[in-house]
Amino acid sequence: MRRQTSSKGFATLSAASVISKVLAFVYLPIQAMLVHDSGNGLISAGFKLYLFIYALSNAGLPVIISKFISERDELGDYRGSQVIFRTAFLITLALGIVSSLFTFFASGFLANWCGMPESKLMFMVISPTFLFASVGCSIRGYFQGKQDMMPTAISQIVEQIINSLFTALLEILFFRYAMQANKDTVTYTAAGSAAATVMAAVGSTAFLAFLYFVVFRKQREREYFKQKYEGPGIKSGFVLKQMLMFTVPAIISCIATSAADIIDTKSCIPLLLKGGYSASQAYSLFGIYSTKYQRLMTLPVLFVTPLVTAIMPSLSAAKSRGDYEYFNYMVNEGYRLNFMVVMPIIAGLSFLAKPILTVIFTMQNAGSLMIILGTWMALLTTVQALQSGILIALDRPLISPLTLIIGMAAKTILNYILIPFYSINIYGALIGNAIAWIISIVVNQYYINKKIKKGQPLWKYISKPGISAITMGGLCLGFYTILFSLINLISNSYLLINDLSVLFTVPFGSIVYFVIMIKIGSINTNDLKRLPKGNMIVDMCTKIPFLRSALNSA
Repeated sequence: MRRQTSSKGFATLSAASVISKVLAFVYLPIQAMLVHDSGNGLISAGFKLYLFIYALSNAGLPVIISKFISERDELGDYRGSQVIFRTAFLITLALGIVSSLFTFFASGFLANWCGMPESKLMFMVISPTFLFASVGCSIRGYFQGKQDMMPTAISQIVEQIINSLFTALLEILFFRYAMQANKDTVTYTAAGSAAATVMAAVGSTAFLAFLYFVVFRKQREREYFKQKYEGPGIKSGFVLKQMLMFTVPAIISCIATSAADIIDTKSCIPLLLKGGYSASQAYSLFGIYSTKYQRLMTLPVLFVTPLVTAIMPSLSAAKSRGDYEYFNYMVNEGYRLNFMVVMPIIAGLSFLAKPILTVIFTMQNAGSLMIILGTWMALLTTVQALQSGILIALDRPLISPLTLIIGMAAKTILNYILIPFYSINIYGALIGNAIAWIISIVVNQYYINKKIKKGQPLWKYISKPGISAITMGGLCLGFYTILFSLINLISNSYLLINDLSVLFTVPFGSIVYFVIMIKIGSINTNDLKRLPKGNMIVDMCTKIPFLRSALNSA
């Protein structure tokens, strides 16, 4: 089985995440046309609860499985890896069956709990997803443990393609059926969306199963007979106990991570009303925070999960052989890659907040100040997520969720203190989020440093990407302004002018950031070679005179 470096694995998974994110927008115009805002609200509320149950039932299992498999492979215990996979497969299968049955039979309760009784049918239809998705999780974890991220990446794209195409098709068919049968169109459109989710999970899992049971069958047989490990064998009971030891903290982490949304949903609007805002003003402020800000926040944090997934096998292997020098190197490499990718996205969103809001929400583009101030929170969010993965590799999975719970307790207190102040309002929730992440980060880093007996100079990895990103952001703003003025000479449509200006500014910014990072030595030839098609990228860069000299001197 072909192993990938952490950098190539990260690049592969990141590319898959971006493609999946883009594909996820394909069916939204059709859905909005069919069910309008009220229907979107029902589907959104139902899917948020579905995602929460999904996170609980899978509880980071791919990362946990990959950790155990990479540790056994490092010892040459390939038979032990198969024991781990078989045990993990049974665990995920059981979790999937339980989650599916619970969602189906508790569909009425779940629909009432989220305040949308019409979503009962949607929960019933979507319930089989948990079974197929859980099985897919175990196979993804196996390949990730073998340091081959391609199956995970391709399966994500396959899943999203199926989901996007069939969501559009089934929503139209279910909508027409409801119209002809004189039934509630929103309920049946939501059910159509749920059916597409099931089909996507089936397709993705079928693809992964084909890879495991057919394509890589002979590879697994060869590994089985070239066993190097001669120590005590690993038993299923031990694997079960170890997985539970890591799964329970992962569930706690899931609950703690979701706590921020739950706290804000329950507290923000009442506290805004208490602070003197009218009901319409309170709902408007919370809408900007919960929809525009939180949606755009997913862009910079999009890459942290692929990063944790990519470096986990290397971290676990280093921990298994007691090589803490390499472990520390990989931790630093993780922080460096994180800041290198996240900083330009944050800067782009901050400097072009209003234009980007206009592209996505047309003339409903209020909230640029919140985007400018709030997107920098992604630095804290991604660092905390990276620390969580590092602590799992260090066999300390409970530390990160516990520190996050402490942070969320502080956030709750700050929400109730700050939001009622008229001048602070919804920004109190942002401040609470920042304090929560900082508390968790500081305590997590203390335990990481204590365990590996070496500190990580985070500021060293922030400075160069930060300077490059801020420079890029300023140049992008200037480029956008000039382009907007030029296009304005031939068109009077504000939306068209803005969209075209943003469309050309984004690639301009990407090129500017890439060039600056090479010129200041933050990206070198070795970094580029570790990427997919790295040698080709290096060859292209060396044909550009001012980049050739920078790469040669790096």
